[in-house]
Order: sequence, then C-alpha cells, then structure tokens
Amino acid sequence: MRVYTMISGFLLLLLFNCAATSEVVYDYNLEVDFNQYDTYVLCIEDFTVEHLNYPQLDNDLVRQTIGDAVALEMENKAHKTNVLNPQLQAGFRIIISEETVAFENCEHSKHLEYWESCTIHEETYEEETLIVYVADFETNKVLWHASVLCELNKPEKKLKPYINGLVKDLFDTYPKTQVGRNPDEQKEL
Repeated sequence: MRVYTMISGFLLLLLFNCAATSEVVYDYNLEVDFNQYDTYVLCIEDFTVEHLNYPQLDNDLVRQTIGDAVALEMENKAHKTNVLNPQLQAGFRIIISEETVAFENCEHSKHLEYWESCTIHEETYEEETLIVYVADFETNKVLWHASVLCELNKPEKKLKPYINGLVKDLFDTYPKTQVGRNPDEQKEL
C-alpha cells in the first residue's frame, strides 16, 4: 500500500509542478504591420468585475492593476493613449474555471486481506487565465492576443508586481518592433 501512496504523492507533486510552469500562448495577424499604429484606448468594459462568485480572484483592485499594466506596456511599445482618435483598442479578460478532483485512499489490511477503508476526498481547484488583446478600433478585429495561467489571489503588496510581470511577459510576444520610452522614466523626481 505504501507504493500506492508514494505514486499518488508523486503524481500530485507532478501536477502542481506542471501548473507552476505555465507558458504564454499567443497569436497575431501576420498580415498586419503593427508599427503603423500610434494611438490606443483601453477597453472600459474590461474594468467591470464579471466573476462575482470569486471576489478574491476578480475584483476592482485586480482589474485596475491589470489595466494599469496593459497601459504601461502599450506605452512601452510606443503607442500613445488617445481617446478621441484611437487606432487600437487594448484590453484584457480574466477566465476562471473550476475542476473537482476525487482522491481515493484505500488501505489494505494485512491480517485479513480485505480493504479496510476506502475514503474519497474531493478537492475543487480554481484555475485563472489572464488574456490580453489588442484590436483594430475601426474594424473591431483582434490583431494580437496572448494568455497565461495565473494566480490572482495574492496579498495587495504582492499583487501589483505579480500582475506587472505577467503582463510584461504577455507583451514580450507583441509583434511591434518600434518601442517607446518607459513612461516611468519621464517622471521627474
């Protein structure tokens, strides 16, 4: 029975290790020259909390932090915000899915050779995915999007650097070759 327990433990550890090493998945329109775009606007609807059943994962603070990170990366890619005449619309989505997994722990009695106990434990896991996209403002066609598995249930101090890092990783796949100055460098101290 110890072998069964060891194998179960190993598989569980492997599952957690696989989840921790998620990769960025992205796609973009190969026929579009992203260097032709100069202006953008953030999608205001993306700041509205959608998943009311998961307030620890989807709330105003999380959405505002993601929006700020998207704006920063758009400016790092030499796009200027322009509400009156935007060429692009940038936005994000938070996808939350639930999966319930059943664990069985069956103990075999050595003395009478029968199954002594077989308890089933169910655990529900939430999996969050952050999707960032850029669309042509006039045609409403998505030109680029990227996604990554994430963990948004973090303390407020750790949330901003975590989200900034995720959004930066996503924008590393953005196909614009011209880059702008980091907006933080323009601030005078």
